[in-house]
Amino acid sequence: MIINNNIPALNTHRQMGINQGAAQKAMEKLSSGMRINKAGDDAAGLAISEKMRAQVRGLDQASRNSQDGISLIQTAEGSLGETQNILQRMRELATQAANGTNTESDRNEIQKEINDLTSEINRIGNTTEFNTQKLLNGEKAAAVAGVISVDADAIAQGIEAGDNLTIAGTNIDINLTDISAKELAAAINEEGIEGFTASVKDGNLIITQNAGFESAAALEVRIDGVEVSNVETAGVKPGETIAGEYKIDLSDVNFTDNGEIVIDGQKFEIVGGTTDEAALALAILANEELSEKYNITNNNDVLTFEQNSGFESATGLDVQGQTIVVDETTAGVNTPASEGLKFQIGANENQSMSLFISDMRAAALGITTAGTEDSGRGVTDGTNNDITEQALDVSTHEGAAAAITAIQNAIDTVSGERSKLGATQNRLEHTISNLNNSSENLSAAESRIRDVDMAKEVMEMTRANILSQASQAMLAQANQAPQSVLQLLG
Repeated sequence: MIINNNIPALNTHRQMGINQGAAQKAMEKLSSGMRINKAGDDAAGLAISEKMRAQVRGLDQASRNSQDGISLIQTAEGSLGETQNILQRMRELATQAANGTNTESDRNEIQKEINDLTSEINRIGNTTEFNTQKLLNGEKAAAVAGVISVDADAIAQGIEAGDNLTIAGTNIDINLTDISAKELAAAINEEGIEGFTASVKDGNLIITQNAGFESAAALEVRIDGVEVSNVETAGVKPGETIAGEYKIDLSDVNFTDNGEIVIDGQKFEIVGGTTDEAALALAILANEELSEKYNITNNNDVLTFEQNSGFESATGLDVQGQTIVVDETTAGVNTPASEGLKFQIGANENQSMSLFISDMRAAALGITTAGTEDSGRGVTDGTNNDITEQALDVSTHEGAAAAITAIQNAIDTVSGERSKLGATQNRLEHTISNLNNSSENLSAAESRIRDVDMAKEVMEMTRANILSQASQAMLAQANQAPQSVLQLLG
């Protein structure tokens, strides 16, 4: 018999420690309600759960952001509702003033009310705020489309192969072959070949046969009298009247000044991209590079850059090559505008929407004219008594009749702005519904990973406790076993 090492007791003690540890883990999970309390419980599950928690909290905040956006829109729309009420009254007054039964003094009294109502429209526009942000004074308005015209002759005469042209901050590399293909396409479309439309793709001139015209087996193309052999066809079947394409590879063609190209019997002059046609080609090139912001056209060697709505305007357009600086003229190009209001309506980056609110003051609505003199039609900005502009003149029948139209246009403008705000509000309400639904579903998914099954864990704790108690009883018996050695000593 061995007494120095009580092996049964040691084994029982080890098992009892395991059972007590299992019971403690079960108690930890039951007390916290979570299956994963630390990374050691489930490393991968913890990482997935934390990402889901971040997403859920982001969705919940985005829902609150959207609700704040609705509150802002309601503030702006409520003010515009009052502006529209004022305009309705002003229209009524203008109609009254247009009637010949009124005397001069009568119209003067009507003018006074028109003046004050116009000033109140300015006050509403200048003071309507949400969280200290002005809403109706044009600070949140989108950039308005404008037109910049540039004399193309200076550009065309200075272009050489390899030049770099900068237009509105965008670099455009000049390639004579590419320009020739593009000017050909433009020239073909301008001159017109019945049944064909020209375009450029990957440096190739594409002649597309329109549906309804009879196809030929091949399209004859000659450059300086020499037939071009590398003409590929796609979808073109002789004798049929369906659309198809002829692809003309111009990459190996050397154009000479005053050369010519003949397509389907029609002659076009080639000038190597150094005269007027280059300006036309340049417009096409620039359109490809700048099409998002500008629509660029060429008319009598004048390139017109029409800025699309929603982009920040510049006071001038930078157009230059290596040594070319071209004077430009602008029309309708506003100074840089704000980015409007951006609502974060998602949990992640690039999940936002923009809202632009136009200037809703009197001048922007077209119901005032410039002038600070005290002429009996003086209008203030609504915040002080200084005259900043002049109200519509209703002192004559003609003036009052014109005022009716101007005020009606203003009413239509305000109606349009209110409709836009209402549509955005409805969109945000759907956004909130979607965000809340996504948050609920994601929370359920996170719960399945992170939360503990209480019934299962109670069962596990009960099992561990029973085994722990049994281990204690067995440890007591194991400790009694060595005492039998005393009988041998007696």
